[in-house]
Amino acid sequence: MPSLHATFGDQIRSTPLKPSRVIPLLVVCAVCAIVFTCAGGFIVYTNTQHLISARNWLDHSNSVLTSLQTEAQRLDRVGYEIQLYEATGDAAEKLAAQTAAVSLHAGVLNLESLLNDNASQMRHLQDLDTQVRNLTKAIDGFERPGVVPERQIQDCRRSINTVQEEERGLLRQRSDESQNSRDRSLLSGAGYLGFSLFVVIVLFAFLLRDAVRRRSFERRISLANDQLEATIEELERRGAEAILLKNARDELQLCVTAKEAQGCAVRHFRELVPGSSGATLIINNSRSMLEVAATWNDPSALSDAFDMDACCGLRAGRLRWRRPGQSELHCSHFAGSGPENYVCIPLAAQGDTLGFVYLSFPSKEIADLADGRMQLVQEMVELASMAIAGLNLRAKLESQSIRDGLTSLFNRHFMEIALEREVQRAVRRHTSLAVLMLDVDHFKAFNDTFGHEAGDVVLRKVAECFQQSVRSEDVVCRYGGEEFVILLPEITEELALAKANTIRHNVNRLRMKFKAEVLRPVSVSIGLAMYPAPARDATDLLRMADHALYDAKRGGRDRVVVARESFSDHGDKRLSAVLSQVSEASESSPVVV
Repeated sequence: MPSLHATFGDQIRSTPLKPSRVIPLLVVCAVCAIVFTCAGGFIVYTNTQHLISARNWLDHSNSVLTSLQTEAQRLDRVGYEIQLYEATGDAAEKLAAQTAAVSLHAGVLNLESLLNDNASQMRHLQDLDTQVRNLTKAIDGFERPGVVPERQIQDCRRSINTVQEEERGLLRQRSDESQNSRDRSLLSGAGYLGFSLFVVIVLFAFLLRDAVRRRSFERRISLANDQLEATIEELERRGAEAILLKNARDELQLCVTAKEAQGCAVRHFRELVPGSSGATLIINNSRSMLEVAATWNDPSALSDAFDMDACCGLRAGRLRWRRPGQSELHCSHFAGSGPENYVCIPLAAQGDTLGFVYLSFPSKEIADLADGRMQLVQEMVELASMAIAGLNLRAKLESQSIRDGLTSLFNRHFMEIALEREVQRAVRRHTSLAVLMLDVDHFKAFNDTFGHEAGDVVLRKVAECFQQSVRSEDVVCRYGGEEFVILLPEITEELALAKANTIRHNVNRLRMKFKAEVLRPVSVSIGLAMYPAPARDATDLLRMADHALYDAKRGGRDRVVVARESFSDHGDKRLSAVLSQVSEASESSPVVV
């Protein structure tokens, strides 16, 4: 923008509008032009009067000739109608002949009014009038069979021809006079025009320079305005694109999972390229397949899952168009034949390839629109890549913070948080909560016999067995070493006990191998405690389950023991028993002071 303003200012300063220095000359030329205009007006007026007069005489002669021609046609009409009457005997035909004769007489009267200034023509018209009257009488008295009044008709025609010949002679004479008048007018006009042109050329030669300069100046102003409008349109377009990217960035920042970010990205891809369809495809956890994560406008030709080598853009590691005349090679990630126009853009961030974005276009117009906005699409892909990678990393870190690395179960820290949450939920909903504390029997001896690697295999298998044996809403955690805790919300003591025995039996049925060696069967001891009775709070619940587990191991292992008494009640009873024993001993023994 600053460069455009500077250019516009330079153009204005390069052609300043200065006051004219030829004003006196222009005034003189203007006075001369007025004088010449008046003289020319007088000459033109005089010539015009002569031309008008000549033209009027020509028009008069043409009018007379036209009337005479009309009279001749009427006379022909009279002859035609009377002959038709003689042939058919139809009275209507005679009536038509009489009407035509009356019109013929009226035409003669009209000619007399036109030629009353010409004595010779008036004599001919009087003869014509007499002959017309004779013809009219002959028609009125004609009855068939009879002789058609052909002689009267011929007399009228000769009179009409005589008048026509004389009027044509007058027309030629008047045409010559009109031509001479026109020639004189043209000569005088040409002389006046030449002199006037000289004056006008002198007058406007000085204005032409300023007009040319002004036009050049206006052209440059127009060009600068066009450039300014184009720049404004470009800035508005980029502003709208920046707003769209900002909205996308803000919305992506609000996403808490990679799935939400993928859905957010496809919504903005649909806005960027209206009429297109497509999807985001993510590499699965095993890094062996690409799976459709989110779609827009139903890209039906796209497969749901396919190998990583199926996408040419992913193999190339960069944006790749497929369109006629540009690249004819199809990717192989389609269920059937692929579309004619599509583009694949890899999703990559933090040095890792996440997948790719697929956009297809049903028509060449939409493909051209996408091509024009491809830079914006790529920026959107980068935003989506960074957001998805960040959320994946966040999920990974969160998983590492709450998961046990060996068994992938929740760790002790998460168990403590979940236990408090489930206790509060049980209070709000007035439901029961069961806690199972489990311990793998003789695990230390197992490690000493088979080694720690075999022990890790046992812990993983036991953890898998626990997860397969509980409900989706139950929480399985590794408490530490070979100890585990399972939270069973909204369950009765009977069902919790049955669930604990199911888990114990499932563990007993495990058959494990390590390095082609069959490991011996394992068993678990389980302590069960219930809330809100007999346990009073989360700490008491966990302690009761631990004490029940201790009782199960002390009772022979591979069994379930249910805690029947609160840990605090048990402590109070033990304290009361000790105090009673102390009191009895003091009463039976002497007191020494």
